[in-house]
Amino acid sequence: MSTPAITEQSLGKRGSVIVTDTSGSGTEFTGNFAIIVAGPRGATLDAFTCSNKTGASTGLTGALPAGYTSYGNFTSVTVSAGSIEAYNA
Repeated sequence: MSTPAITEQSLGKRGSVIVTDTSGSGTEFTGNFAIIVAGPRGATLDAFTCSNKTGASTGLTGALPAGYTSYGNFTSVTVSAGSIEAYNA
């Protein structure tokens, strides 16, 4: 019996990418991500692309508290402070 996809994603079985901006001008990363989580010191999102979130570009950009979690079809995320862990879809 195979493991359901949502279980694999939420447990990190499909892997993840951790991005920390060190330039101060924003670091963009791309891929196919199902879950994004703000790191232990929070994160600042400058921009992102998510095909199934209507109106989220104004609600998710800016400062996010540590542990903030969002689910969706993310393909691009730009971090300008802190860190984001993005779980592969």
